[in-house]
Amino acid sequence: MNDGAPPTDPIEAIRREIDGIDSALLSLFAERLQLADKMSALKPPTGLPIRPGREIKMLRALISAAPAPLERELVIELWRTLIAANLRRQRVIDVAVGGGRNDPARMFDIARRHFGARTRIQHVGDPQTALMRASEQPDRCVAVVPWPAAPGVGSWWPALSESRFSRLHLISGLPVLGGSDEDPEACVFATSSNEEAGRDVSLLMLDDPHHKAQRALTEVGLKGREVARSEPRVLLRVDGFVAIDDPRAGAMARFGLERVRVLGSYARV
Repeated sequence: MNDGAPPTDPIEAIRREIDGIDSALLSLFAERLQLADKMSALKPPTGLPIRPGREIKMLRALISAAPAPLERELVIELWRTLIAANLRRQRVIDVAVGGGRNDPARMFDIARRHFGARTRIQHVGDPQTALMRASEQPDRCVAVVPWPAAPGVGSWWPALSESRFSRLHLISGLPVLGGSDEDPEACVFATSSNEEAGRDVSLLMLDDPHHKAQRALTEVGLKGREVARSEPRVLLRVDGFVAIDDPRAGAMARFGLERVRVLGSYARV
């Protein structure tokens, strides 16, 4: 029998449920930011508040725990937005984008997706200019530049041997979604150092006039390969995390290699 109540619109019922979930999400997001503020108050007032290794481990855990139908791309996009908001509340961070002569808009888009829509991002031209910005503003600026060994980007990476860039380290490979066996499109350089995240990749740069780098890697217990050469400078891609002061890198000098420098490391989801 009809008791006179209007029939329930199933679409409107679903919309009300969505509205309730949205309200709950807003409260949870606010609570998360408040906790981040408390943590920020306990951190040192100097240095970049960026921990790429922890961020990668957190994203992996979230993707692993995500129920259907959540896609990993959506999880990364949502939490990268939250991470960027947390960073912005701790300190204003500028992003200097350099390079990408074939597609500069792509390089800018990669930086925007990683660091958030409200982050100040400027395309400054060539990679060296972006690196200089990050070096001159160690507590507030990072550089996003093309992957050094990518075809067609030009051999800008030998400039990293210059003393003006000695404080910079590779801390991220972008986009963060990708296998450790494939090169990222871009990389982030900053004055902060990185931490091990698992399935890391490290970059080493050195002088190798006699082509002994591969043997040296094997002898010191590292697995890697040459990915670029600009005589006598060589860029090596090494599997695993190699700290900036790793003694294995220093030991490579025994094989006639000079100016061995660990550029840094990155991990991907």
